[in-house]
This record gives sequence, C-alpha cells and structure tokens, in this order.
Amino acid sequence: MMGGASSSREDPGRSVLKGQLATAVARAEDALAQAREREAKLRDSLAQTTALKAEMAELRLCPEAAELTRWRQEAEEATRLCAEVGGLRTQLGEERHRCELLRSEMKGLERALALRGHVSREVSAMHLVLRQIRLNYHGVISELGRPPNEMTPECPCEWFMVGLESGCAG
Repeated sequence: MMGGASSSREDPGRSVLKGQLATAVARAEDALAQAREREAKLRDSLAQTTALKAEMAELRLCPEAAELTRWRQEAEEATRLCAEVGGLRTQLGEERHRCELLRSEMKGLERALALRGHVSREVSAMHLVLRQIRLNYHGVISELGRPPNEMTPECPCEWFMVGLESGCAG
C-alpha cells in the first residue's frame, strides 16, 4: 500500500488534531449563538429605548402627566427610604442588645474586681495580724528566756501556716 494510509490505521497525531478542531468548532458555534443572543437583547433594548423616548416626549407635552411622574418618583423614593429606616431600626435593636450584653459583662467584671479587692484587703489584714502574733510570740519567748521547741514551728502564725499547708485551719 503505497500511497495513502488506511482509515483503520490513522495517524494518532491526526486524530488529536481532529479532536482539537472539533472542540474549536464547538466553541466557535457557542460564541456565535451567544453573539446572536446579545444582538437580540440589544435590539430589544433599542426598541424599549425608542419607546421610552417617545413616551418622554409625550410627557413633556402633557404637564399633568409630568406631575404624576414626579409623584410616582417621590412615592418610590419614600418607599425606599421607609425600607432603609426599617433596616436601620433593626440594626439599632441589634446594637442595643449587644450593648446590653456588654454592660452585663462589664458589671460582672466589676463585681469580680470588687471581690478580688475585698479578698486582697482580707489577706493583707491577715498578714498584719500574723506579723503582730509573731512579734508578740517572740517577745514572750525572750521574756521567758527559753528557746522554742525544735519540733514545733517558731511561732503560732507558723502553726497556722502549717495547718493551711496540711489542709486544716487550726
């Protein structure tokens, strides 16, 4: 077979080219269809524009119709503004709710800070009392002239601290 290739033994490169060509043709047909659709829409828009121009010319001739058009536009604007006000009211309600939540959280934090300050003052007062007990204890021991027992803590405030560390408060 000298001359041409058989259709059953087609060149693989040729079949790839045929596929690419078919794809390109399909894309071109789609583009053409879209262009025709756009052209039809543009023609419709042109017809509407022409009709509106004629209507506007007619309205210019008729002052009452112009006034009606103005009223219609004002009514549309009022409707739009009412919808906007409704949206703003909703947003305001949400912001108020958020503000109330923040106030509540702030009050809780203020209470926690006040409680912390109260506890801090109690601890400071306890430290002052313990210091006074220690001073009194050492004064009594020195008056007695005997050293504290080696097995017990040096002063009652340390007994209290040992009790706290061991889990009992006495």
